[in-house]
Amino acid sequence: MTQASDPFFCEDGMPPRLPPDAARRVAKRLADHPIMGVLPSEVLADLIAGGACVSFAPGEIMIGRGETSDFALLLLEGTALVFIDTPYDNVHLAEVHAPAVVGEVATFTGVPRTAHVKAVTAVSAVRIGARALKDAGLAHPTFLEAALRQIGGRLETFNRAVGFYSSALNALERHDFDMRLLDDLRNPLPELANFSLSFRRLAEEIMVRQALRREMESATAIQRAMLPEPIEPADLGGRAEIQACMRPAKEVGGDFYDMFLLADGRLAMSVGDVSGKGVPAALFMSATQTALRYVLRRESDLAAAIGIVNELLCATNSESMFVTLFCAVLDLDDGTLDYCNCGHLDVMVLRRDGGCDLLAPSGMAVGILDTARFRSERVRLAPSERLFLFTDGLTDAADPTDDQFGEARLHAVTMAARALPNAAFVDHVLAAVEQFTRGAAPFDDITVLALTYGAPAAAQPPA
Repeated sequence: MTQASDPFFCEDGMPPRLPPDAARRVAKRLADHPIMGVLPSEVLADLIAGGACVSFAPGEIMIGRGETSDFALLLLEGTALVFIDTPYDNVHLAEVHAPAVVGEVATFTGVPRTAHVKAVTAVSAVRIGARALKDAGLAHPTFLEAALRQIGGRLETFNRAVGFYSSALNALERHDFDMRLLDDLRNPLPELANFSLSFRRLAEEIMVRQALRREMESATAIQRAMLPEPIEPADLGGRAEIQACMRPAKEVGGDFYDMFLLADGRLAMSVGDVSGKGVPAALFMSATQTALRYVLRRESDLAAAIGIVNELLCATNSESMFVTLFCAVLDLDDGTLDYCNCGHLDVMVLRRDGGCDLLAPSGMAVGILDTARFRSERVRLAPSERLFLFTDGLTDAADPTDDQFGEARLHAVTMAARALPNAAFVDHVLAAVEQFTRGAAPFDDITVLALTYGAPAAAQPPA
């Protein structure tokens, strides 16, 4: 802040002051001010003439938040900005153009400044001390009344705003907020107008997110509805037990599993993992699952069926997605298992002699090349032997230190739980992964499917 120079004058080294005639001209310009304008024009002119002339350069702080309220500033020329600084950003409250007064309300109340005032352009002003303002108020009570009305009006406005926004926040929480509620608030205070705009943006964003959440909940419900109903051992004639589970990393996932009986009495089952995540992967997953169900019911040769599914997916695959897939058909009468492992992980066959065979990929992933050829392989399951399918979300599951569960741990867990009944075996494997991750957010979907051929012997859980 600097003292103004000519055409003002100084007396005994004191700050320059406005000449009486200049003070009277300024007083006339303030005739409509809600506080200063209630003073008689000559009294206001004397108050202005008694103040010190000051000037501010662009960007200079004229009033600092938290400072003692011992003066008001009468802007003669220029523009100033009223704002509050926060840890995140500066909040613009108002822009003030000369002639105007800033800081007068706080000066009457004596409370510390609640906002900053900064010069936008070069500003010329008169600094009027708190003592002079209070003396004018004592001599002219209407002056104090006008200040009190200004304070009361602001309090009323803030109270209405607080009540309104509290109700609006409750409505947002209840998910019944109507954007037209914001139109009910009409307030001339710049600071509340600014807050209203910010609140509207917040409310709109919350409502968009709520709508998106509802859509994702619907997508989750649709995806869960596409998963097959459990097949009870009685439906399989007591010749097998099958259990599956899928845990998406997000609301919807790209993994899937399926199991259903074919017309000839064989059991079809599959587990797949679509490239990518989220809604696109879920859509491609649903297309894959639908195509598999349709084709497997009409084509008895498994390799030929997978070839048809591959062609269908390639024909409508503008996003260049693909799916690793293990698909198998089990003859429940003799344990013959025909399978195609299309770029999927090795599948475990837990033998009753304690061994573990791995069914490695026999072809490429589905949906990449429409001319790809697939071949089926055959193994035989003996009573009590178990087929275990899973996706890489299981082995890639990581703990908070980013250490992965991995194939070695999976092998150890499955070997330890091999004697468990089928459903208990699946629960044990998933529990082991959950215990390992210790609450870390999942990176990928986890899907498992276990089939035990014949009637498995009941056993106690591993220690």
